[in-house]
Amino acid sequence: MAMKNVDEKLKKKIRKCMENLPLTLNTHFGDPFQPDQWENTLEKLKYLKAQNYQGEIEVSTKWIITDEQIDELYAIYPDLWIICGITGMNEMPGVSPETRFDNYLRICKKFKKTILNVRPLIPGINDSMEVLTPIIEVAAKGRKLLKHGGYLNPQSFENKKTNYDALKKEIHELCEKLGVNDGPRCTCIVTDVTGKVCSTFSKEKPVHLDVLAALGYDFEMENGYVKLTGFEGSHTVTKGDVSFARLIIESSYILDNWNDPHVYMQMKGPDGQVMVCTSSWLHWAREVTCMVNCFYCHVRPENPIIEAFEAGDTGCSPIDLYTYLFEG
Repeated sequence: MAMKNVDEKLKKKIRKCMENLPLTLNTHFGDPFQPDQWENTLEKLKYLKAQNYQGEIEVSTKWIITDEQIDELYAIYPDLWIICGITGMNEMPGVSPETRFDNYLRICKKFKKTILNVRPLIPGINDSMEVLTPIIEVAAKGRKLLKHGGYLNPQSFENKKTNYDALKKEIHELCEKLGVNDGPRCTCIVTDVTGKVCSTFSKEKPVHLDVLAALGYDFEMENGYVKLTGFEGSHTVTKGDVSFARLIIESSYILDNWNDPHVYMQMKGPDGQVMVCTSSWLHWAREVTCMVNCFYCHVRPENPIIEAFEAGDTGCSPIDLYTYLFEG
């Protein structure tokens, strides 16, 4: 399915954009480290390494892994971002806070890009410094990178997280005291560590508009902002489309004018895969039932991605997507 009217110079530019996209692996439904997903996660990392993929790659996990698994993972991809969830909510009965702390610190010994993730902060459950102080103190013993975020009600389609501004200030004050970076988004922490553009907050003018157009997105400029109007002639704009376009243009100057709240994109992968993009990452995942079973999970049964269960991957390597679109 090679796109028409794209010259070799633009193709080269598109490939460079695609091979530098931030990518998350096996984190959309099943935990990337749970037993029935572990080998698939390793295979994806091996595949991307063989492709000489240049973008940042992350996995988000609440699973407890062994030292042997940490060593195996490190041998394949030592530059991996590991977002290690510790929320203080006992998502897996029988796993003590001390076990979670130990898991995080053992991962930190190997992986420089380990972030302690306290998300979501649910009112009345874990949104207090009494719960959070021990967690932040552990982050200070590790890589000193902390991510936190509000609660997204799984019964709501408004896509609005709970506000916790007062608590956020307390969290930041303790983090600052302990030398912990508590960037407001994962992309901000990635930028602090790597120097790469944080498209979520970048105030630079949009770039790569020719790439965006070549990928099939219809848009217009409005007061310096990119305004998506559809994809390949459609009049639909999904939240995933906006997030993906933001990554391409490397700028926050894009309007959140989506009329479809789902994180899937209208673009399809080489095998017809659903493509998924959230505010920070393009997703490549084998959709399996999550064994952690967080009671607060915001993945909704109404999400069209549910149809992909046991039907292979959603998403793909961005390099394979480029090849399909422009070299196929």
